Amino acid sequence: MPEKLMDCTRFCGIMNRAIRVAGGAAAFARQHNIPVQAVRDTQNLRGFSPDVVAALGLVQVLRYPLTGDPQKLATGKDVQEKLNNFIRDCKSQRAAAQIFGIHESHLSNIQNGLRGFAPVLSMLGFSTPVRRFCFQKVENHG
Repeated sequence: MPEKLMDCTRFCGIMNRAIRVAGGAAAFARQHNIPVQAVRDTQNLRGFSPDVVAALGLVQVLRYPLTGDPQKLATGKDVQEKLNNFIRDCKSQRAAAQIFGIHESHLSNIQNGLRGFAPVLSMLGFSTPVRRFCFQKVENHG
């Protein structure tokens, strides 16, 4: 079953309703033991506090739109897999790095999760990542 992702507009609707039901930003913050400023900053879209996102029962994820079909979103794992296949097709990391126009150690850091995908996205067929939210998975321990 594919995950159900929501955009920032839907996230804001859920957050604003929860804050309103709680009696305001300060009450929501107290209820969830979160700094009031984190709630206000998230509500004003200055950033997305992981504590506020979690208090709403959500997690924030990055997804990568396909260049050919921006409505289709790939996961980081999908990007990683495509990168690894590209390197395999190039026969060496050094050859792939030259095609990307980056140093071999930089490519190695991207592969190992020490740097972001930005330098390789467009060549692999992905656009700049977008922020989405999904409900936290509840583990069944029964």
